[in-house]
Amino acid sequence: MKARRSTKRELLKDERGFTLPEVLITIVLMGIVFAIASSAWFGVVESRAVDSATNQVVSDLRLAHSNATNRLTDYRVVIPANNSSTYQFGPSGGTLETRTLPDRTEIAAATAITFKPNGKAVVTSDAGSPITVRSSTNATNDHTIDFNSETSSVEIVD
Repeated sequence: MKARRSTKRELLKDERGFTLPEVLITIVLMGIVFAIASSAWFGVVESRAVDSATNQVVSDLRLAHSNATNRLTDYRVVIPANNSSTYQFGPSGGTLETRTLPDRTEIAAATAITFKPNGKAVVTSDAGSPITVRSSTNATNDHTIDFNSETSSVEIVD
């Protein structure tokens, strides 16, 4: 018996690639999956930005309370205007430091809070408590910060 030698043409005869419609269908399906995933991803990123902004404001409110009681001087947190992405923090009578919230986040209402050395907080504007931190692009994504003016306790109320 003699071994038969295969030609290159015979070897490649059964090898096929993808057809154009198969490739196009795959690309369309990948595009649909990407569109669904990206919209969910951007929602998560926006939610994390609002969480971060809320935690930043709560942290500064607690820090103002702590500094007021430890240094025996008034400390203020001032949110200058509606839909503001900045606020000021520092000792009363001194230079207030401007703090900036993460991108696409804002504080919904203007307010000013003065923390006293005796542990109380005085709201010196009409808005008062609670403070709402929200996304500037999505009105449904927000967190509420509530504080007790007698004890200066601060908590996040979703």
